[in-house]
Amino acid sequence: MRSVCACQNIPVSSYREQALIEAPVAEVWDLVGDPNRHPEWWPNVLEVDGLPAIEQDAKYRQVTQVAGGAKFESTFQIEKLDELHEIRLVCTDWGTKARWLLTEAQDATFAEIEITFASDIGALGLLRAPLARRYLRTWVQASLDGLRAAAAAERQPVENTVQA
Repeated sequence: MRSVCACQNIPVSSYREQALIEAPVAEVWDLVGDPNRHPEWWPNVLEVDGLPAIEQDAKYRQVTQVAGGAKFESTFQIEKLDELHEIRLVCTDWGTKARWLLTEAQDATFAEIEITFASDIGALGLLRAPLARRYLRTWVQASLDGLRAAAAAERQPVENTVQA
């Protein structure tokens, strides 16, 4: 999918996917809706700092490991926040956006993720438009896999360490 970002007239690439997460929406939201917890499950997110309150327009720093193993720090902003339903994040340094939309599905959660970025961010050593969609698809799928694993781990019973 190729479109034009009206705000800067920069070509962008995006990828969106939907999945069922076998956990209640409140548990999934605890992972998705709090960027401080993103290093627990989101691929390549190593550290989040400077986010004492989860609220719309809040900014924080994130350390990310990129292709080739390099680490870089960037500023993110919570662009939209609708408790237990939607969070949209934007990297204010590069324009990358991630949008999570959650919907209750009985005892599970229907999750939709869309990640978007400008196709000419070659300074990151990443991609041009022809490869961007494949990269984004891999990133979105790895994000959903990480979220599923973290949600499942949260639901595992704590082993009884007290012996009689």
